[in-house]
Amino acid sequence: MKKIIIPVIFVLLLSFLLIQRSDFTIANQEIKVESVDLFRPLSKDKINELNIESNNFLSVFIKDGKEIILSEKKADEVIAIASLTKLMTAIIVLENYNLDDLIQISASAIATYGDAGNLQIGEIMTIRDLLYITLIESSNDGAEALAEKMGVSTFVYKMNEKATSLGMNNTWFINPSGLDEENLYNFSTVNDLKKMVVYILENHSLIAEILSLPEKELTSHSGISRTIKNTNVLLKESDAYLWGKTGYTNRANGCLILILNNFSINNNQGYVINIIAGADDKFGEARKLEQWLEESFIW
Repeated sequence: MKKIIIPVIFVLLLSFLLIQRSDFTIANQEIKVESVDLFRPLSKDKINELNIESNNFLSVFIKDGKEIILSEKKADEVIAIASLTKLMTAIIVLENYNLDDLIQISASAIATYGDAGNLQIGEIMTIRDLLYITLIESSNDGAEALAEKMGVSTFVYKMNEKATSLGMNNTWFINPSGLDEENLYNFSTVNDLKKMVVYILENHSLIAEILSLPEKELTSHSGISRTIKNTNVLLKESDAYLWGKTGYTNRANGCLILILNNFSINNNQGYVINIIAGADDKFGEARKLEQWLEESFIW
């Protein structure tokens, strides 16, 4: 009986070892076994050409720390990022401030270019409400006021410190708003921006919650009421768009980060992160990219 059991065990063990290899030999004939990645979407028989005109973009599927790049263009090129900067501004606020503390809007904050948020000199509100205004309406005044509470230079230092800790090695911030200065500007790459977005997804759900709102009504501590409207018009077009952040300056052109949830691979529900930069029509480019993903892969 023992003589029979030992060979059977040996055969099973040998079979197991052979299966673990991607290629092996049987009867002097090499057999190749194609490994199947259950996490990667299968391409359809015919993949349509992706006609994206923006200078840079990245589309990546994220699930439980795993990433699958679906398409990309110049993802490591250093670019101006405009108001995408405000995502890092929000991170620093959440990790350093009490959101229920009050903040008074200064004249220097109001002097920052742009009037999004319609903030008033001397107006008092919670840091939480000011964060809503800064993200939803992309208020430069709001970003500046948030940084002033700590001291702008210290705040920007923390932004760069955080970027370094996240491995954003091709990123540098000079201000909390994303505005271009005469010869200086906040810069990054779409790959670095992806790292920041993944960090937000894993650690700061409030940012996603805020940026998922098409609009919100707020009343400041000073009694001023306002309805703020999201600069991301795609939120009203489809439930597939969970949240995102827009940006624009003359140097950066149109920028957009979008998080989508209508994709899953072999029941692995995750997120698709689409990042577009240097676009004349950022929303049009985003629509084309989302349609291409639907048409080109089996989800």
